[in-house]
Amino acid sequence: MHSTITTEDGARIYHPLLLMAYDFLIMRVLAPYVWRCPAHHYTDLYRDCMSRRHADIGVGTGYVLDRCAYAPGQVRIALFDLQLNCLRFTARRLARFNPAPYQCDAMQPMRVGAGRFDSIGMGGLLHCIPGDMSVKGVVFDAIEPLLRPGTTVFGYTILNQDVAKTWFSKSVYFILHKLRVINGPDDSASQLEQELKKRFGTVAVTVIGCVALFVAAAPRVTGHHGVSE
Repeated sequence: MHSTITTEDGARIYHPLLLMAYDFLIMRVLAPYVWRCPAHHYTDLYRDCMSRRHADIGVGTGYVLDRCAYAPGQVRIALFDLQLNCLRFTARRLARFNPAPYQCDAMQPMRVGAGRFDSIGMGGLLHCIPGDMSVKGVVFDAIEPLLRPGTTVFGYTILNQDVAKTWFSKSVYFILHKLRVINGPDDSASQLEQELKKRFGTVAVTVIGCVALFVAAAPRVTGHHGVSE
């Protein structure tokens, strides 16, 4: 049977009231105690990989961007999200950086005239997209209009296969999946790595708890359509 879950399902839950509680619920409760990947791993990833020309896709509340290593005037930030509430919330939070917001579906080619970037962050995006990793991998093709030769693409995603799960993490995952907040019961680090290697020449995937943190870099692997030099 064809799934009726869409990308809108994962975005719909982000009501302004929820966004006000998001940082506490996600970063202070779920991250350390359910997924067993404390939030400092996300902020460290961003501080290591984020460049002065950065695009963020699936912005949430801008928690990690708010903790980036740059001062105002040092960085250009573009925000991409399907959920307008998230874009507005994050743009206000990051007002000191004067970010450029773009409402778009991450599964569609991002031909928005935003230019190209040296780093692209996808924190918490993949586990919101329906389908298995071969379907989710389309997002790495959709960002092609934003890539330069050498662009670093990085992020993190919750896994459900080949990770050590507690009864608590199993229960929370079951509930969030039923609510269509998380989509990806078959997601594994090996599948993620496979999709990245189809498209990028350098790939690193690290699993902490139930979360995969990934870093990939252009140029694309020979034989796959990619960024022109």
